[in-house]
Amino acid sequence: MENRYATGAHNPFLPLGIYIPDGEPKVFDGRVYLYGSKDVFGGEYCCHKYHVYSAAVDDLKHWTDHGPALASTDEYADEGILDGVPWSDGLLWAPDVVERDGWYYLYFCLSDGTEGVARSRKPYGPFEEARQILMDGEPISGIDPSVLRDGDDFYYTWGQGNCHMAKLNDDMYTLDGTTYAEALISHEDGCQGFHEGSSLRKLGDWYCLVYASEYTKEYPNRGGAPTKLDYAVSRNVYGPYEYRGTIIDNTGVDPSTWNNHGSILRIKDQWYVFYHGSSGSRKYNRRARVERIEVDEKNGLIRQAQMTSSGFADALDPRERLDAAYGCQVTGGAYFTEENGSFPMVHITSGCSVSYRYFDYGREAGDWRITLALRPLQEGRAVVLVGGEEKAEIFFAPAGTENEAALTLAEGVLTGLSGKAELEIRFASEREGELASLYWIEQRAAES
Repeated sequence: MENRYATGAHNPFLPLGIYIPDGEPKVFDGRVYLYGSKDVFGGEYCCHKYHVYSAAVDDLKHWTDHGPALASTDEYADEGILDGVPWSDGLLWAPDVVERDGWYYLYFCLSDGTEGVARSRKPYGPFEEARQILMDGEPISGIDPSVLRDGDDFYYTWGQGNCHMAKLNDDMYTLDGTTYAEALISHEDGCQGFHEGSSLRKLGDWYCLVYASEYTKEYPNRGGAPTKLDYAVSRNVYGPYEYRGTIIDNTGVDPSTWNNHGSILRIKDQWYVFYHGSSGSRKYNRRARVERIEVDEKNGLIRQAQMTSSGFADALDPRERLDAAYGCQVTGGAYFTEENGSFPMVHITSGCSVSYRYFDYGREAGDWRITLALRPLQEGRAVVLVGGEEKAEIFFAPAGTENEAALTLAEGVLTGLSGKAELEIRFASEREGELASLYWIEQRAAES
């Protein structure tokens, strides 16, 4: 069963209750398709099924969930899909899709280290006839497959620590062992900090490897948590690949952020990077995110992007009520979670903050009234900054012993706002411990 969502100019760009990490975006027949794993809130990495999401290239505010596309167990029978992976009941990890001769091939990996491919006549599945990926007659092992179609050739990359590659044969499930490359890029000393999540794409005449990276200048291999999507380029598909830098870093979207995974895509005349961010102060509960990026195809260069709350859009509309979880940066140990159909920022203590990038306040300077929907637990204050300038100090307190968890609407006025600006809320108190939960914010033009 399909579901259609009007998500607006938001980031994450799917509804907040949908957790899709490891996003590989592709364009087929005028639609953008997002292929990824599927986290379940409160669970760990991924689950036993995939869903495919798509949007028209001319309307990236409305996304369709095409329903289950492949399952590795029978637990989703009531959703109309049975076990389609005969050799494993492992969790379905990061996938990718490529089209050939009217068939769409879904390449996938499982938590037991096996990799496979299934196919469909539709880009959203369901995908059937699953087979293991073989090379020299033996199943390969590893994670995170990616496939690049380059003319009549199909290049398959996978691996953790080392990025392997080989060409697919015409049957689309066996690899030509004579073309096997052990490590296009690597995490070894002096290399590119490759952790996992390879995605091979083209930038003009350049081959571009996007990947989850451990790279730091001080310690190029094993530098830390792979929160960055870095890239390396080459004029030759087999390299050597030159490390170029970072496309996006999801550090700060959640205090327990651990990894990243995604890719780049040009939609019409605009390039984007698709990636994910954790929530719930865990490595998991990862949501699909996107940012506009600047790409120099001639020279194989990508300018690093900043995390925003607006994603596909240039800016947010300040008049729209915005769930707290659309914040793109949190500090001080606070985090976004899910509870009873709401998506608040919780565990707010003195010194915590949240940022929303960016709101468009229009050409003419004006005053705006801001409302914060809070559940106060103690007395505190919210300092609101716009464009780095303090604009309001809003005090809050529990409504009383019996109603201390009641939702409170706290208001302030932001003066002289214009143009595109970041809105940041900093929480402070003389009291220790948890102060409040933030549920949503809303702004409206103040009456003159």
